[in-house]
Amino acid sequence: MLATFLILVSMLAVVFVIQTNNKTEEYLIAAEDLPAGSTLANSQANLIAVNLGSSNSMYLRSGELPVGSYLLGPIRAGQLIPRSMLASAVIDSRVPVVVESEMDLPTGLVGGASVDVWVTPLDAENNFGEPFGLVLGAEVAKVLEKNTMFADSKPGVELWVPTEAVGPILQAKASGASISLILRPTFADG
Repeated sequence: MLATFLILVSMLAVVFVIQTNNKTEEYLIAAEDLPAGSTLANSQANLIAVNLGSSNSMYLRSGELPVGSYLLGPIRAGQLIPRSMLASAVIDSRVPVVVESEMDLPTGLVGGASVDVWVTPLDAENNFGEPFGLVLGAEVAKVLEKNTMFADSKPGVELWVPTEAVGPILQAKASGASISLILRPTFADG
């Protein structure tokens, strides 16, 4: 009888401790892959109920998304949205540009991934020259759908590149040079 009483008291104590320490709240998570520099709206986020303990102030709760927020870095679908990744204005000097890769796109190329843009120029006799890295560490904004009307078309990739790289990229495209995207794995890809 005493053993049963002690087991019952210990079970009630465990339930009490769990319920008093359960501080589950609703937090925002990305509904899709979101590239750096993009605006963030409530329609791009879902809610998840979790207990973050002492790190609860580091992430956005339900209803706390400031209007007109921009992302300072990429966020993958399903990730919590850290407050430290938000800004009230775009603060970098990158611009979006669309390129088509001569090589097949790497597996797993998604918004937020980092790629190097390599160019193989054509000379006056239409021979390919030595390839060189034009932009290192460009961020993928999104992979565009392949045009199904043209079987040989390559899918476009929208990249965030430094403003000063736009001219050389456009010049490479206009001159018929071969442009290739090489995936640069980052910590966020893991």
